[in-house]
Amino acid sequence: MKAIQTPPFVFLHGLTFDHRMWDPVIAALPARSVAIAPDLPGHGGSPPTDPGLAPVVDVVHAAVMDAGFSEPIMVGHSIGGPLASIYASTYPAAGVVSIEAPIRMEPFAAGLSALRPQLEGPGFAQAWTPFQQSMHIELVPGSQRELLAAGEHPSQEVVLSYQADLLQRPLDDVLRWRDEGMRRLAEAGLPYLSLHSNPVDPAERAWLTDRIPQAEVVTWPVRHHFPHLADPKAFAGLLAEVAQKSTTSRPVSLPAL
Repeated sequence: MKAIQTPPFVFLHGLTFDHRMWDPVIAALPARSVAIAPDLPGHGGSPPTDPGLAPVVDVVHAAVMDAGFSEPIMVGHSIGGPLASIYASTYPAAGVVSIEAPIRMEPFAAGLSALRPQLEGPGFAQAWTPFQQSMHIELVPGSQRELLAAGEHPSQEVVLSYQADLLQRPLDDVLRWRDEGMRRLAEAGLPYLSLHSNPVDPAERAWLTDRIPQAEVVTWPVRHHFPHLADPKAFAGLLAEVAQKSTTSRPVSLPAL
């Protein structure tokens, strides 16, 4: 019997980090899996692009085309989560895995807006510190913590560029853009998994599944912002199940930590 070819994976790291955060996951993927983990614009070795998330998605698509991929599973951490969703609502994709991204952006947008004067001014480092502290990198296994070293030196220019949609555009416009993208994901029926490190409010879960009925919300209670590094093998197994669902439409059996 001919083996079913699973989709390729595209891994998108979080803001201020780089591709290295995916190394243990890629190493743990099943044999014959194919994947890329590019440095997003302004990170690692990649030059910056125009402000906002849409230009970043276009750069990612160019990398996907260069890799010769067709309909990849988009896997995004933190701000990589919305990037993965935007990609899959814009270009051909086989599924979305969003890790530690807010389900709804409204509360995050309100907090970001309140900090705008500090983020845009000389108080950037002080304003960004609570975001860094909330990630609890100190709880990440020591063997994996060095893969997050890039996040120790955030660039004000890069942070403001990636948050330009919420800082510079009317929020109503951004919400309409988000809602239209979610509508397209729902219509496409793509597997959609939202993974979190802390319990998710049932109202938030219901809000997501009301808009994307096939969405699944999963919690791995690791108490830090990087559940994929808590157990890379288990996370790779989760991805394999999502890939299987994308090709067979069978229910995903989620591994537990």
